[in-house]
Amino acid sequence: MSNSIGEHHRFVVQLARQMCRGAVDPEDLAQDVCERWLRASPRLQPGTNPRAWMTVVLRNLLIDRLRRGRVCAEVPRDPTSLPAAESEPAPWWRELDTSDVAEVLAQLPTSQRLTYERFALRGQSYEQISSELDIAKGTVGVHVHRARARLRALLQARRPAPAFEAS
Repeated sequence: MSNSIGEHHRFVVQLARQMCRGAVDPEDLAQDVCERWLRASPRLQPGTNPRAWMTVVLRNLLIDRLRRGRVCAEVPRDPTSLPAAESEPAPWWRELDTSDVAEVLAQLPTSQRLTYERFALRGQSYEQISSELDIAKGTVGVHVHRARARLRALLQARRPAPAFEAS
């Protein structure tokens, strides 16, 4: 038995090095796996594959240690020493209202505008729009896509330039 545990130990250490990638000490993890094998082997069914058993135990121990490390790393010792969260400015598009979009929508080519209005504002399906405008369903999708891209570009061009603070 001692001969086989040495062979298994080398296997487990090599596997632990591959799995840990520096997150946990592979030697320590392999030692724990071998200890568990020695304690559990008398109770296991005859014919149990030791390497398969050790691989499963190694994986589970690694996951447990990584979780424990992550939880410990997240809990501050002194919560008052944490920096205040910086608030990010709201994205520019949140300040848009329907009049801004309506103004820019009028600048789209007629086919794109009609298709986009039916799809985005009226909630019609591609099939309904295709039937109403007498165009192919695939063309409806192309018009909607191009209208979105053009609207985005037009609205971005209208937004004010960001103010930079002097350092």
